[in-house]
Amino acid sequence: MPRTGVILLGFGGPDSLDAVGPFMCNLMGREPSDELVERVCRRYLTIGGSSPLGDIAADIAESMQRELKRLGHDAPVRVGMRYWNPFIAEALTELKELGCERVIAVSLSPFESKVASGAYRDAIAQAVEAIGGIEVVEAPLASTLPEYVDYFAGSAAASLTDIEPNDGAVVVFTAHSLPESDLVEGDPYVTGLERVAHAVAEKLGMGAGIHGSGDPVLPGIEAFGSVQAPRAWFLVYQSKGERPGNWLGPWLDEVVTAAADSKATALVVVPIGFMTDHMETLYDLDVIAAEQALDLGLEWARARVPNADDSVVEGLCRLVTKML
Repeated sequence: MPRTGVILLGFGGPDSLDAVGPFMCNLMGREPSDELVERVCRRYLTIGGSSPLGDIAADIAESMQRELKRLGHDAPVRVGMRYWNPFIAEALTELKELGCERVIAVSLSPFESKVASGAYRDAIAQAVEAIGGIEVVEAPLASTLPEYVDYFAGSAAASLTDIEPNDGAVVVFTAHSLPESDLVEGDPYVTGLERVAHAVAEKLGMGAGIHGSGDPVLPGIEAFGSVQAPRAWFLVYQSKGERPGNWLGPWLDEVVTAAADSKATALVVVPIGFMTDHMETLYDLDVIAAEQALDLGLEWARARVPNADDSVVEGLCRLVTKML
């Protein structure tokens, strides 16, 4: 009898320093310069010598497999990465060999975007055409889960307790910046982030988000957020790339500088744009942004991301179960 399988989709990341160059070649579509590879290798050395994404994805897949089995579903779960092993085509091939004619795609990128969702769809389309005899359907995104919002509300609350007293702490929700040229009016990436930021803020008892917030808490900064009591919060963007043109903002480094020039005493950074740890959280936040904030005299705390959190995994399995 035909089976339905599950593929976990991710960007991928180098599993060793030797893999940095080939990974970047896959990501960029061309050979990177030696200088660029060396610079990126130094960053990976700072966070342990490799990307943790592969291991985290494997943990999520194992947890989903176990939970689906507990719910009575014989649905194999495999990891498929866009730019590194195990690749999407390899995962789909394995699922077909296991008798799956239908595969439910679950993205580890929690928000819709051309750079992630579009890249996954392109790779799936190419793989399906080459493999044949398999259909791939998409599950709703992780950010639509109430468990996703609940997780970040709890994670943010825990980080606030790390700073005492925290009356002068500002909560900053972050996500990966994207080129504005990639966006459309009412883009789902931006609207999705605003929805989740607002929902988490509401659970923390903070004010409703509006556009143009910033002054007087962050002089010169306009952002989606709230300056209302009991605590100001803002949605900002990090990890801007080098592609020319305008990128989504305000950028985190600008916000850190503005906070240091204001009455803020601390920043609590809540990376709602990321379901898993990787370079953007472990280096861009925990090293670069944290160092900037501390050098400017601000206290700093970074909320955890879900990774293989049981409640979020159970939520993902609920989405999958509805499609089986």
